[in-house]
Amino acid sequence: MLSMRRTPPIIQFNKILGSLAKMKHFHAAISLFQQLQATGIAPNIVTLNILINCCCGMGRITLAFSVFAKILKMSFQPDTITLNTLTKGLCLSGKLEKAQHLHNTMLAQGFQFDKVTYGTLINGLCKIGHTSAAVQVLRKIPRHGIVLSVVMYSAIIDSLCKVTLINDAFHLYYEMLAKGIYPNVITYNTIIYGLCLAGQLKEAIDLLNHMMLKNITPNLCTYSTLIDGLCKEGKIKDAKSVLAVMTKRWCETRCGYL
Repeated sequence: MLSMRRTPPIIQFNKILGSLAKMKHFHAAISLFQQLQATGIAPNIVTLNILINCCCGMGRITLAFSVFAKILKMSFQPDTITLNTLTKGLCLSGKLEKAQHLHNTMLAQGFQFDKVTYGTLINGLCKIGHTSAAVQVLRKIPRHGIVLSVVMYSAIIDSLCKVTLINDAFHLYYEMLAKGIYPNVITYNTIIYGLCLAGQLKEAIDLLNHMMLKNITPNLCTYSTLIDGLCKEGKIKDAKSVLAVMTKRWCETRCGYL
């Protein structure tokens, strides 16, 4: 493509760079980008977003922000992909304060964020145990016209359950329902895990029955968590009962599929 008499438009090169980035061949993508620059082919915002993704994928956050500076210098308008990629890169690198600072700075300058940005921030804060900060982010999201999602709530519920703050987790669970946001199997799995961790096995089994009544199908994680919790408490008979239910449902699913 580079040796063609009429060089193809940048969009064609973006397809190649994007494919390499998706396959996590970050170094190869950056090397090809450097060849583009050496040939005098100007990048567009998509090219530079791909480059930021590659830098973040390699943990080169400083380099990613250098590319961001290049976007501003070339008078391109950073989009949600630009900001989401930088936010995710900062969160994965454990630089949550910088991620929040980026959010606040860009928001003050009139840039818009989406569900992905806030979901990434909340997830990152929860992973390092800053659950209170994650809740604060959750509370501010509606002000920006963003609709809260089950993913955001589930991340915080999971964080609360891991430290056995079950009452707080249920408070968010009921808040979800009140807002018309319906829990999914991941939400239930995290609460069941928390109940088992706290030794509240009867409540965990009751929640399993409740989710089944709501036509939410338990998965292997649901049953494994319950069986593990029951076994640790010496309730082998109950664990066998859960195993029997799991086996029966698995067989029904297989027979239905066949």
